[in-house]
Amino acid sequence: MTIASLNTEGSIAVLDMGSNSFHLVVARIEHGEIRTLQTFREGVRLGEGLNESGSLSKAAQQRSLACLKQFGQRLEGLPDENVVAIATNALRIASNSRAFLRQAQAALGYPVQVVSGVEEARLIYLGVAHSLPSDPKHRLVVDIGGGSTEFIIGEQFQARLMESLAMGCVSFMDRFFPAGELSNHHFEQAYHHASNELVRISKRYRNEGWSMCYGSSGSVRAIAQACQQYCGQDVITKPALKRLKTKILEYSNTREINVEWLSRARRDNVIAGLAILTAIFDVLKIEEMQYSSGALREGALYDLVGRSDHEDVCLRSVQSMQGRFNVDVAQAERVRICAKQLFRQVADDWGLSKSDWTRLRWAAELHEVGLSISHVQFHKHGEYILNGADMPGFTRQEQQSMAFLVRGHRRRLRQQLLDDFSEKAKPSLLRLCVLLRIAVLLNRGRGEAPPSAVTLTVQAEDALSLRLIDDSFDDYPLTFSELTDETSRLDAAGFKLSVLKA
Repeated sequence: MTIASLNTEGSIAVLDMGSNSFHLVVARIEHGEIRTLQTFREGVRLGEGLNESGSLSKAAQQRSLACLKQFGQRLEGLPDENVVAIATNALRIASNSRAFLRQAQAALGYPVQVVSGVEEARLIYLGVAHSLPSDPKHRLVVDIGGGSTEFIIGEQFQARLMESLAMGCVSFMDRFFPAGELSNHHFEQAYHHASNELVRISKRYRNEGWSMCYGSSGSVRAIAQACQQYCGQDVITKPALKRLKTKILEYSNTREINVEWLSRARRDNVIAGLAILTAIFDVLKIEEMQYSSGALREGALYDLVGRSDHEDVCLRSVQSMQGRFNVDVAQAERVRICAKQLFRQVADDWGLSKSDWTRLRWAAELHEVGLSISHVQFHKHGEYILNGADMPGFTRQEQQSMAFLVRGHRRRLRQQLLDDFSEKAKPSLLRLCVLLRIAVLLNRGRGEAPPSAVTLTVQAEDALSLRLIDDSFDDYPLTFSELTDETSRLDAAGFKLSVLKA
């Protein structure tokens, strides 16, 4: 999720770019509560065809970009920090997602953040929890999307166990029901594939346990409505799922389905949702499930408001990673404090934002995370960990930024490491990396002596002057020597650093 501070004076908005449909929610904060102003839904089927080619089809991209242009017109004028656009499974796995993201951001006019499956699960749970009455007991939440299905066990507003499996309505329709063909054989194939996927999480989830089970998003809503109108019951049960399956498989193709209890928009995907949900009921041994109106977009709204009130999921993720990888927390704190002092001296001249500081802060906290693997080239190990780990609260782009800063905080700084970032992001990331490198060098004594006082002055966009303002460097010649060597390393990366004694 975005790290910037929220402007509570105007509207706020969340765009959920799912594999099946895009949802836009525009809201306003009134008396501390979120009041929805408008909602929009467009079925773009972004993930259509991903199974075969591994890339987004031209048709799916065109539908999606047209939708984003329309949504962008509604959002025009809102501050960037008040708009969160979240992309999920389709853009997590598509081979051409990076190129599409550039076009998507241009069409929408706002940044698009790709979230991991675990982060998607956390936001879904937050949205569902806010739609339910307070209950201290464990809840299981299941969200069947277009490209993935999320499973969360939590209590109150806190998610405890989160998992995302790569099975969704759009991907299953493409794979098991080609051209909308319906048959019991196709259904059984989809059911068994979903069951096999569920095996790897079933034991953990059953051991954790839950008192109530809830389903969210469009597929579960359609099935819940069908259970109510066709089966005459207010909850989803195994017998109801079996009855719905029998009725729908009376047809040979989704185009032929003609029942009043199923909207036309859902007829193309409902059989895939039934197969997945039936497997979930059987493998997790669920007796009944209630539908919840909360979903990812509502969770993202509450997360956006909560982040402005300092409910910091990111901090918990960083602290958890420090514990898992035995990070020297005291050293990380020394580097963080020093980095903040350096940041404050140059932020105005360089136009660095609060979001830039937050990225630098997290990188400082985790710059030694790779030491748990090896002391040799631990900055590279740290980059690998941060790029691949599940970190609730962070988007893929934010983790990639941290990974770059950790990789670049020591040794040779290679400009090629920035190739994967947008032209807009590159200058600030390079500058943040320079500040982190200096903070690490100034604390190379690891607390045996306080870091020497320095003054940083911006000389140009890619040039700094570092002035040593006390005599302690005379007592620590190695630190001064390292800073001098640093000027050569940065020069090779196209950055100028001059080191002066007062």
